[in-house]
Amino acid sequence: MRTLHTGRFMVCCILLAAFVMTSAAGMANTYHFKSLDKQFDAIARQLDNLDFANERAKITVAQLQALQQRAKALGNSQLEARAIFWQVRAGQMDAQPMKCIQLLERALSLCADGYEYDRACIQYQLAGNHERMGHYLQTYNLLLSAIPVLKEHDDNFFLGNAYLLLTQLFVDINDPENAKAPLEQAKHYYVKADYPLNRIYFYEALLSEDGNSKINLFKKSIATGKKDWGMTLQAMVNVASEYIDAGHLDSAGVYVRMAENEVERNQSDNPIFSAIVDIAKAQLAYVRDNSAQVLAILSREERNKAVLTGERMMADVYKYMWLAHEKTGNIQAAHKYLKLYQAEYERNNREVRKQDVPKAKARDSIARRNDIIKLLEQDAELSRRYMYMMIMAFVLVLIVGIGIFVYFFQRYKIRRIENRELRNNLTQEALIYSVNRKNYERDIKQKECEISSSTLLLANKNEVLQQISDITKRYSDEGQIPHEYVKQINDAIGDSLRNDDEWDRFKLHFDSVHPSFFIKLKEVSKELTENDLRLCAYIRIGMRAKQIAEMLSVSPDSVNSNRYRLRKKFALQRSDSLDDFIRKI
Repeated sequence: MRTLHTGRFMVCCILLAAFVMTSAAGMANTYHFKSLDKQFDAIARQLDNLDFANERAKITVAQLQALQQRAKALGNSQLEARAIFWQVRAGQMDAQPMKCIQLLERALSLCADGYEYDRACIQYQLAGNHERMGHYLQTYNLLLSAIPVLKEHDDNFFLGNAYLLLTQLFVDINDPENAKAPLEQAKHYYVKADYPLNRIYFYEALLSEDGNSKINLFKKSIATGKKDWGMTLQAMVNVASEYIDAGHLDSAGVYVRMAENEVERNQSDNPIFSAIVDIAKAQLAYVRDNSAQVLAILSREERNKAVLTGERMMADVYKYMWLAHEKTGNIQAAHKYLKLYQAEYERNNREVRKQDVPKAKARDSIARRNDIIKLLEQDAELSRRYMYMMIMAFVLVLIVGIGIFVYFFQRYKIRRIENRELRNNLTQEALIYSVNRKNYERDIKQKECEISSSTLLLANKNEVLQQISDITKRYSDEGQIPHEYVKQINDAIGDSLRNDDEWDRFKLHFDSVHPSFFIKLKEVSKELTENDLRLCAYIRIGMRAKQIAEMLSVSPDSVNSNRYRLRKKFALQRSDSLDDFIRKI
């Protein structure tokens, strides 16, 4: 049941924030206008300081008339343009935007060449009035023209306001995502100028989607608002609405009373400010189930129908009067205000829908304009780089041209020497490579022979040991040797045959000749056992099945069975050779 008013009052409060920046008491302001006349400049500087301190209400009609009279007396069109600027700026909130636009257009036409800062200030002021009229594209174009000049003159006050107005523009056309970048720029320039950030916090709250974050940002806006009471009032009402939505009615009541006091202190006779506070009070009273208070509050606002209708507030007034009458059981009155609410709601919706197409067109035009600007900036950057490269190339050509003859002459003299030395070096390197290659191949062959020889010797040893075991067994069976001697001999032979140290030494030599062989085997099949790896190594060095059987102290049939299992683990076809497959690894 939030009462965030989206009518012209809301826009006015936000524009009030965008046009005038709160200043700390006694803070000095820089007068950026080019001096033309001491008397005129003295008055204009006073107005500029009041504007800077958010005290434009203190600007008198006499001061504005004095500027106009002095400009006419001197016959100076530039001073006349400035007088119009201050006339519009001082009465901004009480004047019709179309009348302000007409005056500012005339001021622009009076600006002479060389007064780009004056033109930028008028364009900024003109942009604000076009924004109030819903002329979104004109607002955008005027701000784009004004901002670079304001940057050139280092006017952080107006730069912050211009970017804030650009933020409001994107909020108006329902493009909150693009509103974030100019809001950051506005914050940058306000911080740079050491100005309060209450408007920044207010807009950050508007763009936030988290309820707690909204409340905290609105509170920061209130705490730093100081003389900027219009936006502070709106922030208070928004905090109250957020608290009502969250069910924290006591906290909401605190901020409603704060808003009421703010109006009484500053402009209690203003029907719009009073109405927005009354609607917040009525909303709180309704949630507290105090229908009589709702009716008492809003009955006085019904008398201001003509003013509030234009601000799109009457829909809220009728809504809560309908709901309050319904709660009190006054069905006839409830029906009356329900019909009024529906009519006002539809009227407001029609006005909003009328702006949908212009807003969509503005979003599209701004997006296309931004794309064009980016392309132009890229083209300008490319042009600058091209010009820089051309200059550098010209300088480089001059430098190279001076030394090119000497370079090629010297190069010709040494090239023959370099070529001769290069040929000699290549010949030597080729010779060294050939020798190293031959040595490497010889070492590999020698190591392979050593491995084969040691393996065969080991196989022969195992065969001899097996023969000894057989002989002792035969003599034992004939009774020529005691059985306990045979057992000791067979145990010693068995220990020798089962000794794994020889296999470890074999692996060490084998890895030096065939590095990563066992790793690659494991990559082919993770199911390989240690005996499988040993069998593959013996096959790799070319051992026959009988020799392998002697090495492993098994029968040749067992070796063939193991070979068959290896084929299955390697997924070899019948026509594939196991030996060839292993040698290729």
